[in-house]
Amino acid sequence: MSDLFKHVAPSECNIDYHNLMNFAKRLENQDIPMHSLTIMRGDKICMETYYAPYEKDTLHRMFSMTKTLVSLGIGKLYGEGKLSLDDHIVDYFKDKLPKEGAYEYTSMLTIRDMLTMRTCHDKTTYKGEGVTDWVGSFFTTKPVHAPGTQFSYDTSSTHVLGALIERLSGMNLLEYLRKSFLDEIGFSKEAFIIDDPYGVPMGGSGLCARPSDMLKVIYLISKDGAWNGKQLIPADYIRKAHTKQSDPYGKSGTIEEMQGYGYKIWMTRNGGYALYGMAGQLALYVPDKDIYMVTTADTQGRQGGVQCIYDAFWEEIYNKLDDSTTVQPETQEDKKQYVEYLESRKIFALSTDITSSYENIINGITYRCDDNECNMKDICVEIVDEDSRYGILTYTNNTGKHSIKFGFGYNIESVFPVYNFRCVASGAWKADNNLLIKIQIIDSAVGNLYVSLSYRDKYASVFLKKLEETYFNEFDGVFGACRI
Repeated sequence: MSDLFKHVAPSECNIDYHNLMNFAKRLENQDIPMHSLTIMRGDKICMETYYAPYEKDTLHRMFSMTKTLVSLGIGKLYGEGKLSLDDHIVDYFKDKLPKEGAYEYTSMLTIRDMLTMRTCHDKTTYKGEGVTDWVGSFFTTKPVHAPGTQFSYDTSSTHVLGALIERLSGMNLLEYLRKSFLDEIGFSKEAFIIDDPYGVPMGGSGLCARPSDMLKVIYLISKDGAWNGKQLIPADYIRKAHTKQSDPYGKSGTIEEMQGYGYKIWMTRNGGYALYGMAGQLALYVPDKDIYMVTTADTQGRQGGVQCIYDAFWEEIYNKLDDSTTVQPETQEDKKQYVEYLESRKIFALSTDITSSYENIINGITYRCDDNECNMKDICVEIVDEDSRYGILTYTNNTGKHSIKFGFGYNIESVFPVYNFRCVASGAWKADNNLLIKIQIIDSAVGNLYVSLSYRDKYASVFLKKLEETYFNEFDGVFGACRI
């Protein structure tokens, strides 16, 4: 962590350490798969914990938090006089326009409209089937309404702004951001941004960085673009960036997302604002109590999971802050208990008390799959009873025969076949005849795969579900199987 920040006991932030532990426990008790939690007041960090196998130096996919970095890059170019927020985006991408010329609504679109998610599109343009030129799709897709009129979450607009930064700076997106302000704040040298199919950095969602990096970014924003007395990004731009510019109320599904949107920054309740990436990547600042929260997680498939993180923070920490009274210093035993708790966190794993009568029947038996859209040929589970009970899932599909090891009630780390992403896997009997295996992808891709096997006589029903944005489409379907 930056030398600017100090690690202190919670009482030095006037926070009861029990409240911090209750914050984490609440999320764990709700089966929210957390990857890291950081709480800071002022410049004092009083909570920093990582869920193994995640560690403090592990790079994590930040998804749409990338958008905020692109916004800061636009702010830097604005400060350098290289663009106006009221410039029309088509003037910078004439090579990407349709042969017959720009659509009228597209020609009206300004950089400011794009920053505030009020473009002429109602959804991301590059997610159509067969699209490879992500930047080009933004200009060739027919718009649906006049820009600057209503909020519509359009990641392709931020992707184009990232490409604009490259065009105006003559540099790679992340290189420009590093030169402009990231190096100054101590952003990780190992951080990177994934490229789209054309080799353009994914400005809307591709950042892989450390949680500590995002704490530095939200801190920079909270200081209106200044760091250690040096103005890195124009203060007038930053103040507008973290102030409500557009209203997502009718377009958003949770109370937090309804509060407003600035320049790629979300407003929150209690006068706060946040960087927000899919699945629980959050960097929140609440000015009235000068408190920061940074989280990484994977709430994909858990409806309302991100709101659960916010609610836990508001109710277990924020609402209990009372600076009219002083929290008593922790005893040595208190400090020991708190540190032991923070150092013992592990990523969520399936668990159960159910003992299955089917276990010996299906153990090591191969089931031939019915014809299915997943192209799964056969599947087998071997269960090994040793000091730590585990299983081996073996399957054959179009890419060959593969195996994944999983723990019962705990995770086993490995590399996912073919894709070569780090993963952890756990399993549990959820009913007498139902074995559920959960595989968590913990790499530049983040997501979950579920393999549910339900047995009856010589038959098995196989349910595959993937909760991941880009890959693993062959792990999504339901089909039958029969013992060989």
